Amino acid sequence: MAKRKTALSSPEYPAYVARYRHDWERLALDVCGMHLTHQQCPLAFSIQQEGCRVSVSSGHGTGKSSLLAMLIIAFMTTYPKARVVITANKVEQVKIGIFKYLADYWQKAVNRFPWLDEVFTLTAEQFYAVGFQKSWSVGIKGYRLGNEEALAGEHADHLLYIVDEASGLSDKAFDYITGALTQTDNRLVLLSQPTRITGYFYESHHSLAKTSPDDHGFTAFQLNSEESPLVTQSYIVEKVKQYGGRQSPEYCIRVLGAFTKQAEGMLIGRDDVDRGFINEVEHRSEWGYIAIADIAGGEGRDSSVLNILKVSGFDDERVAESVKLLEMNTGVDGVEFAEIVEKETQSYPNITIGVDADGYGLITAQTLEKRGIDVIRIHWGTPVHSKTQKIRFRSKRDFASVMVKEALRDNRLRLNDHYSVKQKTLNQFVKIPYKFNEVGQWRIESKEKMRA
Repeated sequence: MAKRKTALSSPEYPAYVARYRHDWERLALDVCGMHLTHQQCPLAFSIQQEGCRVSVSSGHGTGKSSLLAMLIIAFMTTYPKARVVITANKVEQVKIGIFKYLADYWQKAVNRFPWLDEVFTLTAEQFYAVGFQKSWSVGIKGYRLGNEEALAGEHADHLLYIVDEASGLSDKAFDYITGALTQTDNRLVLLSQPTRITGYFYESHHSLAKTSPDDHGFTAFQLNSEESPLVTQSYIVEKVKQYGGRQSPEYCIRVLGAFTKQAEGMLIGRDDVDRGFINEVEHRSEWGYIAIADIAGGEGRDSSVLNILKVSGFDDERVAESVKLLEMNTGVDGVEFAEIVEKETQSYPNITIGVDADGYGLITAQTLEKRGIDVIRIHWGTPVHSKTQKIRFRSKRDFASVMVKEALRDNRLRLNDHYSVKQKTLNQFVKIPYKFNEVGQWRIESKEKMRA
């Protein structure tokens, strides 16, 4: 019986390694049919170096996933018994992103070098050398806070460790990852949006970064979407408007790929709130009334609120003004609050009533419904609906909070300035802490954390 062919026994393999091991830009073009951009070229060259440490802070659309796919093919096919490990918070996203490009480039590779298809196998979730499925392969490891030990145990003479969404990994996770990099050619590549100004990823661009070419440490790259030939000018213009200008934290993180001190802090400033009390909003389209009811949590530190607003427009053209704002003490129960909501909204034609239906609010919603009143039940902690919103926001609460911020910024929201509620409104608006999670989504702190 004939011995199965492997890369090591393939007559074509030595010449292939000699030609491409130290020239990945050439491999990208010859093998994968990929023309590297001016941003990708120096990045590929740095990762090509033995034992490299590379950290990439990037905006959207700079070609990170496609470049990683090419680099994985280069490393896997030019180093015998190479091991590639990809760590990510969302394993499925790696399969959708990097493995999609892997499939595209691998098809081009085997068309140009048919013998590669005989000695390497690519599936929807695996890439390995024939005869070495475990030791010469690509592996994906999921990351969860508190489960950092799962990242340990990787050892190989030629190891490429890729950490996606690196800004979200704990220092403990990096202790396990870097603890495995004991061989001369163990390479570490970090990629992320710059969502935090603390932690290992941040330091890889600062205290752990090289200060000279001969220095030890990380070679740090910032990939600016504005400078990428893969990003259109119309996209940039759209994001400037959507994110509130080039100085906004979201634009810095998602487009410029830049660390910003605004990556966390208080969501709304005093000036925006003060302006909200005097804004003269204009309803240029058909308008209607909306009532939002939020009942106290019953802990003695909260109050029940009914806000009635005149609203027009949609999305980033929505205009709203508070025409009535009532605050009730914590002694009002769910049924009593429902009675107040019913009474106060009767004089507003075709009004839409939304009730925070989690916790005590469920009783209010049910009571109103039993009385024949249509209610929209709001669950602030649930995910947003559209794909576009999911890119920016984790939950409806995060979405709503940022929409209020943007409406105040654009003078589209008039706050209720009645003396009985004005000071408390101001105090609460300027004490809403936010930060960005590892994938660059807004994250508004919970009421419990705000109170702590």
